[in-house]
Parts: sequence; structure tokens; C-alpha cells
Amino acid sequence: MIRLNDIWKAFHHNQVLKGINLEVQKGEVVVLLGPSGSGKSTLLRCINYLERADRGSIRIGDLEVDAAAVHKAEIAALRRKTTMVFQNYNLFRNKTAIENVMEGLTVVKRLPAAEARERSAQCLEKVGLGNRINYFPSQLSGGQQQRVGIARAMAMDPEVILFDEPTSSLDPEVVGGVLEVMKGLAKDGMTMIVVTHEMTFAQEVANQVAFMDDGVVVELGTPRQVFEQTRQDRTRVFLQRVRRDTVAPIGPAMPICATGANNSARAFQADMDPNIAGLP
Repeated sequence: MIRLNDIWKAFHHNQVLKGINLEVQKGEVVVLLGPSGSGKSTLLRCINYLERADRGSIRIGDLEVDAAAVHKAEIAALRRKTTMVFQNYNLFRNKTAIENVMEGLTVVKRLPAAEARERSAQCLEKVGLGNRINYFPSQLSGGQQQRVGIARAMAMDPEVILFDEPTSSLDPEVVGGVLEVMKGLAKDGMTMIVVTHEMTFAQEVANQVAFMDDGVVVELGTPRQVFEQTRQDRTRVFLQRVRRDTVAPIGPAMPICATGANNSARAFQADMDPNIAGLP
């Protein structure tokens, strides 16, 4: 089980999170909805300490930490229970698909290379990339790269996977493949917290939907409660706008620049290893 209690986070004078409370049971899928700047991604990053919350507590399984006074060993223990799937894949551009998946297994879990390779191949097969294990990211589509990212998260055998808008950078034609992989994880009982604007996914897969705005949870309930029995006007306005935009013409996806590979790789390393410089 995951319990977030009174989570606050500010960047300088900008209060991004304002006392967030959220519980996620084992095997549940919780979808976070809300406009840009509402604090959704910051909340995910606070859960595994890519950002340090200013106040509150975080519990994952049998581990509970004081968000503001956590020690480095507690951060490491918390991160061993979580993995994150990033919006822009965050793959090592100079490594093949299977080498990207193996990285956390050999560096963090310190598995022998042969065992790490076998597990990585199994995870890539599960996301439909068994015939692409030796391809480099530049040889894969955006959807395939994101599926490598999901395989990498699966391979770490986490208690929860955090998804930060996993389809927002993808061409609309390949979004479905990524969502199908996520649906498969949900059916297998993986606990997931997902930031997304994919309304159909939220309605079909989520156990709970939390609508966030201005750093607070405005509305929380089952998909039926949030989408069909909406209680808050702010939620209703957001859903109406998203539904209207969904049927509007969709332009081509923006290209993903490969020159930021080192920064992307570093973000993945930070997700796995609290000893990297610059982390809290």
C-alpha cells in the first residue's frame, strides 16, 4: 500500500503541492488528471525523491519516511520499491534496447550479466519487442522506445510503477500500443500511479481517478464517480475541455531531439541511485 500524507512542495515562492493526501492499495491503478501546472508530475517525483517534498510523509509497503527529514539510506530503500516511466523515454542512446533494460539490474541490483540479460529479454518480449532487443533507440519508433522504458521499469520488479504522461510525446497512431502494454500490467496486478490525459484509459483501467488543480486534489473517486457523477465545477469544466479537444484535428507529433541523451540517461540514473550528485 502507498500512503501520501500532507505532502507540500514549493519552488521558491511558488507553492506547487498543498497538503496532498492519497492512498493506493496494492494492485490498484490510480490516474492523476489535471491541467498543466497543477502539480501532478511534481507529486510523482516527490514519491521517489527526484524532488524532495517540504513537508509530509510517504509510506510504501512497510517503509514510511518523513518527506522533509529523510536520510539517504531511506531514499535508496524507497527507490528500490518504485520505478518511473518518463515522458520522453530517457533511454541511453548509445545502448541497445536490451542494454537499456539491463542497466538498472546490473548497476543497482548488481545481478550477473547473464541473469540480467535473461530477465531483460523476457520483459522486452512481454512488451512486444522480443525481435528488437539489439536495436538502438534511433532505430525504434517513439512508441517502441516507450515500451523499452516500460520493460526497464518492469525488470526492476518494483512495488509500484510511476508513469509521467507516458504517451504525451507519441504520435497518436502509436499511443494505443503503449496503452495496451499498460493495460496488461494492470491485469497482472501491478500497482500504478499514472499521470495522463488519456480519458478512455482512465475510464477502463483506473480503480481511482484524482483530479488535481492548483496543488490540491479537487476530486477523488472511481472513474464512474469522477466522469459521470462529477461533484466539483472545476472538474466538470476540465473534463468538458478535454473532451472537446480530443475530437479536434490533431497535428503531427513534435520530433524528439536525441541530443539531450546524457541528461535523459542521468534522470534515469537518478531515479535508480540516490548517490548521484545533485540529488536531495
